[in-house]
Amino acid sequence: MFSAFKSRGVRTPWHLRVLYLSTFLLRTAFGALLLLIASYVPYDTNYEALLNVAIIAVPYPLAEMLTANYFGLLSDRIGRKVVIVAGTSVAAVIVTLYTLSNNVWYLAAMHGIHGIGAAATVAPAIAMIADHADKCDRGRQMGWFDYSTFLGYIIGAVVGGFMIDFTGPIAGFVMVAILLGSSAVMLQLLVRKEKPVVKASNMEGFQALKRVFKIKEIRLMFPIWLIIATLLGLAITYLPRIMLSEDMSGTTIGIMFGAAGVALGLLQPFWGKVSDIVGRIPVMAYGVFSIFGIVLMVLFFSDYAFVMTDDGVEFKLLGMIPLGILGLGAGAFVPAALAMMADSSDEECYGATMGLYSFALGFGAFIAEALGLGIILASGDERAPVWLLYLAAALILLAVIMMVRFFLVSVIGKKLAARRNVPK
Repeated sequence: MFSAFKSRGVRTPWHLRVLYLSTFLLRTAFGALLLLIASYVPYDTNYEALLNVAIIAVPYPLAEMLTANYFGLLSDRIGRKVVIVAGTSVAAVIVTLYTLSNNVWYLAAMHGIHGIGAAATVAPAIAMIADHADKCDRGRQMGWFDYSTFLGYIIGAVVGGFMIDFTGPIAGFVMVAILLGSSAVMLQLLVRKEKPVVKASNMEGFQALKRVFKIKEIRLMFPIWLIIATLLGLAITYLPRIMLSEDMSGTTIGIMFGAAGVALGLLQPFWGKVSDIVGRIPVMAYGVFSIFGIVLMVLFFSDYAFVMTDDGVEFKLLGMIPLGILGLGAGAFVPAALAMMADSSDEECYGATMGLYSFALGFGAFIAEALGLGIILASGDERAPVWLLYLAAALILLAVIMMVRFFLVSVIGKKLAARRNVPK
């Protein structure tokens, strides 16, 4: 039954195995930081805490967004490994510097530099996959990359939650810096040979990016990706602080983030392989509709899934089952979209193409955190979390509309054009 999902005669190259392990350590560190920073900010009220988190959060995606394409192009010229190692090393140093002060503006500046380091790790890593993965196996390999990313976030969130309760944020930052350093050392020592740098990669600045955007599939998909990245940015930035304000322990928050991550990332390689078989667009659409279902349930039917009590959170099986099923489908979009981007682009543009992924993550997170900051400032009170949830609902509804249009243009439109061209 499952034989169709096995890669016949295709094995994962050694370089990619090392990359996935390094990525896992990198994202474990970042996952822990999401909770540690939320507990580290100074505040007198819950509203002030949420506002300070927003101020600290905004510079990171802005810096990542502005530098992602540059690092993708740079990796086309000098190689993937050196860029990834340098970016990870910068992140390790910055995380160590977090321990010097919890001043909001100091943390915001450090977080911005941290975003530059993050941008240097994402685009070259995905370009390395495009370099080494067989075309017929590319969806599965993108799924493994995304799986290592999500698994790192899952374990990192759990570890971060325990750190809040048992070590405190200062010791937690030191441990995260050690993880980041280990990731850089592993990649430096174990990846000894890369695919030669593509000589044709001589396009400057946004010339390569412009070439990538001429591809219709990427042009239609990109706004959807931005919206999903925005939703992700809203969740990982503000949820930890909101949950802490509800007197949840760090351990409980870490476990809840871990459970959500398991539901989201469990089937990443599976969805990538499904997209290899049935096509990228149907799998992407399934992922978008699953996220839409999750937001609708949380917004309108949350009482069927969980309730807040004086003792914490009480979960209800009736609502958690559909939430879990939708969570599994929510992971379908990313591996299929990544594979479609690689399928559609030229080899000499892999770095620039995959730079779009990092750009979308950075730009989406920047939109999320900037909009979140605006909503928090506009509300001026404790109702800010409710307005953030309504923002998420509006965004995912827009993504559904765009995904339907994408399907009509790319699938139905092609079939109609093919019928018109059939000689009678």
